[in-house]
Amino acid sequence: MSQKIIRNIIRLGETSTVQFKKEFDNQEKIASEMIAFANAKGGMILFGVEDKTGAVLGLNYEELQKQIITWQL
Repeated sequence: MSQKIIRNIIRLGETSTVQFKKEFDNQEKIASEMIAFANAKGGMILFGVEDKTGAVLGLNYEELQKQIITWQL
């Protein structure tokens, strides 16, 4: 998926199939949203995006590595 497509998705805001997460803050909430998407036949969670404003904040390398390790446990 290109950067242009992702930016357009963000510009349109959150919907029932698109959710923004500023960070990987709560595994249970994220898992719950993933289950809801699976039951609804799809969706996406974009991490590093402010959910209220759609501002792209990004995640740094250390944040990503910390979460990858946490999710693998």
